[in-house]
Amino acid sequence: MGKMKIPATGQGFLGEIMVHKISRAVGVVESVVEASNGWPPQIVLKLPDGSVKKGRLSDFRDPSAKERAAINPA
Repeated sequence: MGKMKIPATGQGFLGEIMVHKISRAVGVVESVVEASNGWPPQIVLKLPDGSVKKGRLSDFRDPSAKERAAINPA
């Protein structure tokens, strides 16, 4: 069974592969600030080159199979 992800709070996204919508950068979720009091969840995405992208959960999307293969060659 897969991991439960709850977009409303941000739970379950830690360690997931995500894509930054604007820059199309693919990386792994390094940390999550869970939503509270009307604020959306915020995540930090660590890219393969060591840099990070920060933003709201809505700034990121799930990767396609091709993007997932690029970050995790197996």
